[in-house]
Amino acid sequence: MIDEIACRWAAAIDRGLSDAEEAELAAWLAEDRRHRGALLRTRAAMSLLDQRHALPDWEEPLPARPRRPRWWKVSAGAVAAVLVVAWGVGVWIDRGEVIDTRVGEIRSMQLADGSVAVVNSGTRLRVAFTRAERHVEMTKGEAWFEVAHNKARPFVVASGPYRVQAVGTAFDVRREGEAAQVVVTTGVVKIWSVDSVEPARRVAAGEWAVLQPGKTIATRAMRPQASDQQLAWRERKIVLDNMTLGEAAAEFNRYNVTRLEVAPPLVGRRVVGWFRIDDVDGFAVSSAAMVGGRVERINRPGEGSVMRILP
Repeated sequence: MIDEIACRWAAAIDRGLSDAEEAELAAWLAEDRRHRGALLRTRAAMSLLDQRHALPDWEEPLPARPRRPRWWKVSAGAVAAVLVVAWGVGVWIDRGEVIDTRVGEIRSMQLADGSVAVVNSGTRLRVAFTRAERHVEMTKGEAWFEVAHNKARPFVVASGPYRVQAVGTAFDVRREGEAAQVVVTTGVVKIWSVDSVEPARRVAAGEWAVLQPGKTIATRAMRPQASDQQLAWRERKIVLDNMTLGEAAAEFNRYNVTRLEVAPPLVGRRVVGWFRIDDVDGFAVSSAAMVGGRVERINRPGEGSVMRILP
């Protein structure tokens, strides 16, 4: 039933919606999270049925309201059949581009739609753009996106069960195991979890959201300059603003092969300052001086160089 309704809506979108239909569609999408996914899948299936667009043309801008009256003649059964084929061959993900960054590598790139992505160290992304949606799946790591405006083609970043949707804005997503955090630097994003009935939350510039399994999405305002400090990695810097020594060491370990370890009595001590992400020695010596400790370097078979900050 949902797929049949999605088929009718997809056909209506292709020939152009009236103001009343746009309001009715918005209400239908809000009724159930499955409706949005069904509509996106159906629109992608319809593009596959059109032999001229069997594979998306990544460089061709998507018309705001393409007019294809013949979709009214496509049966729901035909669309359902193509949906099965599309899902089976992985049209959403498997045809996408995989982006992997090594430890210490920070990469800036332009995506096919004109959006910009700055990808942090140790990150894995899969970018799969269709004519209906711009989809980025984050398996691990962190990336900042400056999204090219295209209201008809939503830009969605998936991190585990969480979804972050933007139209024309800039935001950062950092995945930490099963949790994630989102920092919005420009515009507004919408965040929700596919594993929750909780309604989507809107997060605006100057705010950030903490996403944890089994918990309500928590949003809060950031202190002035806090987002610049938190995103200093884009300039290959780490800014320590009253961070604990344990947290600071974990940040450096994201970017360097040389590992930092902090003795338990010093883990909670606070440190300040800013450093290049590859300046492990400078950080270790400076932070040890701040907390009245010392630095010991050892080599462990199979692990390489380790720097320990000790009392």
